[in-house]
Amino acid sequence: MLGKNYRGVFSKMGEGLLEKYIEDLKKQLEVSPDNPELLYKLGTAYVRLKKIDSAREVYKKLKEVDEERAKELLDTIYDV
Repeated sequence: MLGKNYRGVFSKMGEGLLEKYIEDLKKQLEVSPDNPELLYKLGTAYVRLKKIDSAREVYKKLKEVDEERAKELLDTIYDV
């Protein structure tokens, strides 16, 4: 499952780099707001920063565009 791979990549980033990564993802989402891969990465990044409310908001948006990826993000949020 991709969630584990992303978690591994994120664990190597410091918090400052993770914040920058989130900002970059948000910019990309301005151009492609319904891109499920970008939404998933954003939600996972929020989880790594323990910003669970933000991750849940991303989950709601992701569920509208890709239910399978949304389920993966939900599993990551609740660490299933």
